[in-house]
Amino acid sequence: QHSIDKMMNHPAAVTCCLLLSVFLVSGSAANIRGAAIDDHSELRHLNSLCNCISTIDSSCHPNSECENSNRCTKPNGQHNCNASGNYIWQEAQSTPLPTPAPTSPPTVTTPSPTPFPTGPQTCPEQYCPASSPSRKLEATLPRRRDVVQCDLTMVTLATYTAPGTSDVLIELKGPADSADALDLVIAAPHGGGLKPTYIDSRSGSGIVTSKDSYTLEVSELLAQSLIDTYCVGVPYLIINHLHRSKLDANRELEEATIGIVNGKATAEEAWNKFHTYINDAQVFVRDKFGTSTGSGVTGVNGLFFDMHGYIGNNGKSDASATTGWKDDVNIHGAPFAQWGYRLSDDPSLTSCPIDNLGGTIGSFTHARSLPNQSYECLVRGPNSMGSRVNALLSNVAGISDLCGQGTPSFEYPSPNALATDTTYCNDAAAGGECHYYSGGFDVKIHERMDVDLSVLPQPTLSGEHFNALQAELPRCIRFGGDTIRSDFAGVLAQATMGFLRDLNGPMP
Repeated sequence: QHSIDKMMNHPAAVTCCLLLSVFLVSGSAANIRGAAIDDHSELRHLNSLCNCISTIDSSCHPNSECENSNRCTKPNGQHNCNASGNYIWQEAQSTPLPTPAPTSPPTVTTPSPTPFPTGPQTCPEQYCPASSPSRKLEATLPRRRDVVQCDLTMVTLATYTAPGTSDVLIELKGPADSADALDLVIAAPHGGGLKPTYIDSRSGSGIVTSKDSYTLEVSELLAQSLIDTYCVGVPYLIINHLHRSKLDANRELEEATIGIVNGKATAEEAWNKFHTYINDAQVFVRDKFGTSTGSGVTGVNGLFFDMHGYIGNNGKSDASATTGWKDDVNIHGAPFAQWGYRLSDDPSLTSCPIDNLGGTIGSFTHARSLPNQSYECLVRGPNSMGSRVNALLSNVAGISDLCGQGTPSFEYPSPNALATDTTYCNDAAAGGECHYYSGGFDVKIHERMDVDLSVLPQPTLSGEHFNALQAELPRCIRFGGDTIRSDFAGVLAQATMGFLRDLNGPMP
């Protein structure tokens, strides 16, 4: 004590002590800030420890535009700031947030927590708060790739070959032993490239004949990443190898083969095989993983994943488009990933909560009937597929901040809000809106186990439910190159496995 008293009589010593105290406090705050970055699920609880929290890249970083303003520059309320200078998500306001009172120059103190949110809440913030069980950025399974050599492989289980040729038009892949199955069925209806001359090209008013480039490759990469990363099961994969100009497997039969005369029977049989193989795979999943019954709904403990891609600029493949979604900063085409649950962007996804829609509107009828589940949280809560992928996109090097960000999700709950925002949509300036892909024919009919394909134009559906989801991947992912596609498939594998284990429980 005597030594301390003597030291405090010297001004230089006092200054040194003060500087040391500031260093220790700053270091402590930096450590806490680092923790917020590492655990994205806690960002909204620790938002007061940073100047801003970005809903684009889920990282904590200084941003000068938030320090002295309660409103960021993004229009339509997309990324606003609260009075503390922290990013919050909220819908567009007719009345601006109050301007914070002037403050004196800041002093060096340990930050104190600020409740989130401080402004109006979005629907998922009200019903699926970030304080709910945090999403699993990694599935609750060991990553075994570096520990043991995985002996699981994906093999071809069935094919449809064009008569008189060796051309494989439709293919079903999966585990050699159904006991090694994963509770996932993946379909790639628009990724094929075969253009055989023995099948006429489709023709008709308003039809789409361009392929969803690289969706087949991403589907295969996703399947392999699930095997290599976890080594607990093999998903099923159904591939349409025909180019979309020869067969659109994601349409009812008449449109799928419209305008075809020569080779029509072959195209129709390919369509039948594609959907039969999906149903076969769903049966394999049911045999292993069984069913469960929620609020009056019995369904298979599995997930059907329909893989697609889109440009977003009204179909134009070059940068000449001045309508539709605005381009990603790195490549032509809209940046957002769109997740489809057969819910319209308006009015379905503007309902709050979407559980109020009732009945069997949309997909996931089985999942949302289970105990402790809600449709709102499954579609756009912190644990939704969109949000799980959003949280992991930092693992994909070389993409923009927006590339691959999904809607609907906790971060981007309303596709309609994006589609009518001039920041993202060219059409919004004239009062229009950009297109949101809510889910097509495949998701509709494979939501049920008993499908009668012989009933035209629309097959009859009955029996147990099977949770179904459509993904529309942007060009910035699909055309980003081999590394970006591979890295994104790894992100998708982690998000999918985490979602499955949360929904269906541990692997049997």
